Amino acid sequence: MQTVQRHDNWLDFIWALVRMLYYFVLLPCALLFSVITLPIVISSSFKLFTTDYFLLTMLWLTILIPLAIRRCSFRNQRRKLEKMVALLSRPDRFSPQKQHQVMDVGDGKYFGIDTRHGTLLYIHRVKKDVIDVIGLSMKDWTRRQLEGSALRLYTRMPDMPVLSIHAHPSVARVLFDTLDAMSHNHYDDPFPDAWPEYVKQQSRFIEFEHDVVVPQVA
Repeated sequence: MQTVQRHDNWLDFIWALVRMLYYFVLLPCALLFSVITLPIVISSSFKLFTTDYFLLTMLWLTILIPLAIRRCSFRNQRRKLEKMVALLSRPDRFSPQKQHQVMDVGDGKYFGIDTRHGTLLYIHRVKKDVIDVIGLSMKDWTRRQLEGSALRLYTRMPDMPVLSIHAHPSVARVLFDTLDAMSHNHYDDPFPDAWPEYVKQQSRFIEFEHDVVVPQVA
């Protein structure tokens, strides 16, 4: 596995702090003021000046623009994850059913289980330019753990000993029970390159197409 900087630098920390202050302090205050001033705007009893309209416009822009940017960002991240999954999917190797897939766009994660071939795929956008792409067969993990909405998979990889994904508790339970049922079955891999190795090879295309680093690529 390539050695990459997984932790945020000070600029990333400042940006995360700014976003936290916006969503937990500025946005609630702006929403409160917008609700308070809305009756004044639509009422004919109050006379507003040009500066009042300007301030109200700035207030609504403070709410709408960041939310619109966030929505577009989520949509783009979902599309990128879907493209990565499509690149690694094959009918004869990895083609999971809908109920056996989780896409957590907020955390930049995807987890899928192919019950027919015994293959698993985990993708995690660690940073903007670093993405973990890991293929697992049934022999590549040791145990699983479920805590509410958090599903953890303990692997045999020293560099990535635990993979975690958050989903609705009912969805996480389905994945947990599915892995339990699969652990009692035997799966053959008829291909010369094992599934984890195949994912590593294909991840080179992810690095090229998305201009990112995939540490698992040899």
